[in-house]
Amino acid sequence: MRRPTRSEVLQAADDYIAYFPLEQPRERARELREAVLTWREGEEIPQTVYEATRRFVLSLGVREPGGGWENDDGYQVRAIDRDTNEAEPLPESEAAGAPRSYSDASKKAARLAQAVAGAVNIAGALASPRSWAKATSWPSREHLVEHVDELLSAFGAELDQQRFAAPARRLRALLSAWEPGPEVPADVSEASRDLLAALGIEAPPGGWDAPEGSPEGPSNDSG
Repeated sequence: MRRPTRSEVLQAADDYIAYFPLEQPRERARELREAVLTWREGEEIPQTVYEATRRFVLSLGVREPGGGWENDDGYQVRAIDRDTNEAEPLPESEAAGAPRSYSDASKKAARLAQAVAGAVNIAGALASPRSWAKATSWPSREHLVEHVDELLSAFGAELDQQRFAAPARRLRALLSAWEPGPEVPADVSEASRDLLAALGIEAPPGGWDAPEGSPEGPSNDSG
């Protein structure tokens, strides 16, 4: 397997810091980024980078290999290569009950990021009634609720640890009782703003009620 470059590791850390919604992995990603900055391209990877990487991987729910990081039996390497043409198939003896891999963690991160992005798109439009009213058509109730449901389900058992859980549930309840139209009820708009705030998204300059409104109107895109 090709060893990633310093720039690639920095970019990966930056992506996690920018888009990953769970605070603990984001904090570990920041620590990893700081460690990688001490690594000079072309030189051996410093031990501090290995240690920071292990803490980051553990924060994603990936278990340490049974024989320790220094004595990995190759499962993690095969997991990284699994989607490439050179990938070796996972032995049947390892397929059942295999520990979560880097690949598994990456897929989980992608799902969480997609769920957050979908909810933010909907909440951002609903938070700005002026922007919402400019649309010529509006998504269905089912479409709106689906995006919030995806956000709630994506986090599984970790949901109740998230600041956005309560405002997301409140928004879902309100959306379930509303038939979307040109006017956004005040409680729906308020709940949308609360959800965005819990996700760390601040109101635009001038506030959500400013004439400019949200940068994006409602979307029927399910992605």
